[in-house]
Amino acid sequence: MKRHIAFLNIPAAGHITPTLGVVEELVERGHRVSYLAAGDFAERIASTGADVIPYTSVIDPRTIAPTGAEDWLARVLLGAVREAAATAPVLEEYFGDDAPDCLVYDISMQFLGRVMARKLGVPGIQLYPVLISRQYFSDAQEAAEGMFGELTRELRAFADAHGLRDVPLDELMADAAHNISFMPREFQSEGESFPEDRYTFAGITLRRSDLQGTWRPSNDKPVVLISLGTTFNTQPEFFAMCAKAFEGLPWHVVIAAGPGVDLDAVGELPPNAEIHTWLTLQAVLEHAGAFVCHGGAGNTMNALYAGVPLVSVPHNGDSEMIAARTGELRLGQVLRPEEVTPESLREAVLAVASDPVIRTNLDDMREHMRKAGGAQRAADTILGHLRAAAK
Repeated sequence: MKRHIAFLNIPAAGHITPTLGVVEELVERGHRVSYLAAGDFAERIASTGADVIPYTSVIDPRTIAPTGAEDWLARVLLGAVREAAATAPVLEEYFGDDAPDCLVYDISMQFLGRVMARKLGVPGIQLYPVLISRQYFSDAQEAAEGMFGELTRELRAFADAHGLRDVPLDELMADAAHNISFMPREFQSEGESFPEDRYTFAGITLRRSDLQGTWRPSNDKPVVLISLGTTFNTQPEFFAMCAKAFEGLPWHVVIAAGPGVDLDAVGELPPNAEIHTWLTLQAVLEHAGAFVCHGGAGNTMNALYAGVPLVSVPHNGDSEMIAARTGELRLGQVLRPEEVTPESLREAVLAVASDPVIRTNLDDMREHMRKAGGAQRAADTILGHLRAAAK
């Protein structure tokens, strides 16, 4: 039986990218997928075969939680409520009398997903591109009491406006009945504590195109890949420093700068370095000896899938938690932004690339990544929950 599955997400590459392989898998199985898309992400989403639901976002993931802000989580959650209130009418107009069979929504769209699933009377499945935390709301309340009060008032008003006056806020703030993580269970903190009937740890959900990059090394030197993702990447001085750190050493530096970076501002690179606005990271990682990144979920999972040691330089709350987890599991090292110098960066890369304990841990985690199931398992989980709901 062919299904209509709707995906809800924010305009952020780290949240959208993990879903694309899942959407592609569902479409290839003959299912109809509708996907809420803002701005430049519509084209990437449409490439999976999904029908795009265009909308205008009221949040900017690049500025909603400034680097170093202690109340970053409260800011993100308040933004999620406001995004939900602004976007719900778009969904209702788009669906009309043709409601989807289920809503699959990113954790950043949790309020929109939970309210609309109840209003439409369809199952909801929540996606985690980041570490799952049972303390999100208590942490947010502790860091920003006043903002948390604003959050709960606006969430109550949003739910009431859509006929959910009898639904307590605790229910809207709890995890969904079914959740999919884009990490392996072995990477998740306290992973064994999440019941299998509610949480599926599918791991990285690569598309075929993610494994078809054309980059190849031009020599036999070990490769260090540098990337800050696409949200906090406009730091040309960081890329220049990374290149300088390995000048004169028998390493080849590959910089994936990402969109919005003025490559001229990076300056002249040493002979053993190259820079690109965009690269298929997996193609480079298959040849890399180390990966310097911001500790985001996407880059971290890319590295672990390839078995490459990490030097993480986190810039916000989510990446700080993920980077800390790589440190706990001895999959690499973590440097605070204020600690990074050419010398400290070089020392960290050389250390992780030669550490036998890190190598063993990476080999084990790579095996867990390969066994997690990826896009196929995530698609199986969504369709399995739909079958169960229909009984």
